Amino acid sequence: MVATSPHKVVVVDENHTQIALYQRSVTALVVELVAFDSPDESIAYLRENSTDLLLLDLAMTENDGLSWLREMRNIKRHAETPVVVVTSKDYAQDRIVAKKLGAIDYLVKPLRSQEIREIICAHIKAQFKDDGLAVP
Repeated sequence: MVATSPHKVVVVDENHTQIALYQRSVTALVVELVAFDSPDESIAYLRENSTDLLLLDLAMTENDGLSWLREMRNIKRHAETPVVVVTSKDYAQDRIVAKKLGAIDYLVKPLRSQEIREIICAHIKAQFKDDGLAVP
């Protein structure tokens, strides 16, 4: 049975190819994906909107991901929002800071579509669409 209200997942990643991968990966899921290639635009959106899960890249030119995460945590509605860091930067210090800022997971790119679906399903219990075509 399909949920009446999809979970909302926000992606913040400047890489358009990565955003396209997220978009393809969630087509089989009952989720609403909102993607931003601009950290500033995403913060403006999050000031006005809630989300069930946030997927965040750390390597951004406008604003590094950890600074962005600090700023996002200062938005009252997102003080506890689940954040999964998905980045090409595999540095111990970044992992420590991300965890202190409440990141629930830290994954290193590249990820496959199946991994992205598994992450989303694990953290927000997203359901697969009941169209007979979806493969877990």
